[in-house]
Amino acid sequence: NVDDLDKRNILYNVEDYTHRYPICWRCNSELIFRLVDEWFISMDTLRHEIAESAKQVERWIPSYGLAHELDWLKNMANWCISKKRYWGLALPIWKCECGSFTVIGSKKELQQRAVKGWQEFAEHSPHRPWIDKIKIKCDKCGALVSRIPEVGNPWLDAGIVPFSTIRPPDDMHTISNGYPFDKTYWQEWFPADFISESLPGQFRNWFYSILAMSTVLEKKSPFRVLHGYASLHDEHGEEMHKSKGNAIWSDDAAEKIGADVMRWMFAK
Repeated sequence: NVDDLDKRNILYNVEDYTHRYPICWRCNSELIFRLVDEWFISMDTLRHEIAESAKQVERWIPSYGLAHELDWLKNMANWCISKKRYWGLALPIWKCECGSFTVIGSKKELQQRAVKGWQEFAEHSPHRPWIDKIKIKCDKCGALVSRIPEVGNPWLDAGIVPFSTIRPPDDMHTISNGYPFDKTYWQEWFPADFISESLPGQFRNWFYSILAMSTVLEKKSPFRVLHGYASLHDEHGEEMHKSKGNAIWSDDAAEKIGADVMRWMFAK
C-alpha cells in the first residue's frame, strides 16, 4: 500500500483522481468487480421460441410492451443462471473433476442417483447445506461427484411462480397436488388473466423469466394481459425506495384513501 511504499522511500507521488466507482444502489456499499466462472443457458434457439410466446399475449399495457420484450430477446446474451452466494435455489448440477456434469431433474431422480448422503438430506428442503451432503456417481468416469457450490439466480425462482404456487388452497403444501404431478387445479388458473409489475427492469427480469419458463414447459405465454407501470416518485421527484425511506406503503395508502381509489387509479 501507499504507507509501505513511503516507509521504503520509493514512493514517487500521490495524486487524487476523479473516477467512476460501483456503488450498491440499495445500501450505498462500495462494490468490487471480480472475474468468475458462471453457469449459463444458451439462448441461440430459445430466444425465438420465447418471442413466439410473447406474441401470444392478448394485450400489453402500454402497447409498446411487446416491442420492448422482443427487443430484449433479440439482443440479450446467454442467460446467466448462477450466483456465488450461500442462500438460494441450489442448482441441481453435479460436476466431476473429469469435466462432465449431470443435471438432476427431480427429488426422485436424486434419490435414485445418490450413493452417499441421502439419509442426511432426506428430511430437509433442497437447500444448502443439506443438499451438498449428497454425492452421486459420475456417468463418465465413475468417480464420486459433489454438487457445484453455486446457487441459482433469483429470477429462476421468480420464473416458476406460475407452476410452483398454484395448488388447491385447502392443501397448498402437498406437492403432488400441483404442477407437474396433478394439473387439474392448476389448469383452472393458467395462463393468468392479468399480471402487473414495474416497467423499467421487468422486461429483462420477471416478464422475461416467466415467459422463458412457460415456453420451455408449456410452449405458451403464462399470462393474457400485462400491465406495466412506471417508477413511482415522491413530491421531490425522487424515485420511491424502501432504502430511501420515502416509499408509501400500500396498506397505509389504502387506510387513508381507500382501496377502491387505488384500484381506479391503476386501472384507468
